[in-house]
Amino acid sequence: MRQDYYTNSKDYINRWVVSYADFVTMLLALFMVMYAVLQIDNQKMAALQERMQKTFSTNLKVEYVTKYQENSLQNNTYGTEALTKLFKDNLSQTKSINLVKDPRGLIVRVNSNVIFDEGSAQIKPQAQKTITEIVKVLTKINNPVIIEGHSDSTPIKNKKFPSNWELSTARATNIISFIMKNSKISPKRLCAVGYGEYMPIGDNTSISGRMLNRRVDIIVLEKEK
Repeated sequence: MRQDYYTNSKDYINRWVVSYADFVTMLLALFMVMYAVLQIDNQKMAALQERMQKTFSTNLKVEYVTKYQENSLQNNTYGTEALTKLFKDNLSQTKSINLVKDPRGLIVRVNSNVIFDEGSAQIKPQAQKTITEIVKVLTKINNPVIIEGHSDSTPIKNKKFPSNWELSTARATNIISFIMKNSKISPKRLCAVGYGEYMPIGDNTSISGRMLNRRVDIIVLEKEK
């Protein structure tokens, strides 16, 4: 009788081992999931999720957040879809501005004639409202921005601008100068580029094509430069 009591008491005392083993197993599973999230891509994560559901017979769902998506949430950096909506909601001059989705991000495209007189890099007073609206949107985000100046193939040669290259570059630079004077946007986010007539989007042999090519592209990058 005393021996049976001793044996039963010993079994009762050691029952904690079962709970401890279950706890350790769950911890191991948790660490495996955390490690997998940091190491694998979306496709592999989907496969892992499927295997986890079959193994544990639960509706477990693991959401994979890329490093860039995480930085976007923290740094207020927008993706292309969010950028498009943001500009549409905040721009009144939609007829003179085209929003074009691009592999790099979003292009806010403005015809040069809206901002500059022919052969000039000086921003027209009536165009400052349009640029100001764009700048106000840029102040709400932290995406890097490239200002590209473009022209048609009509030659230009004067004392100030020997070619369309100089003209397009000066226009891009002057827009950046306007942004710097009228906002607190960090200069590290901005870049000016002049392409002259060498990046056409229209046919330079037609009037309508040349009009398309005379443009300023404000490119809001989706990713860090």
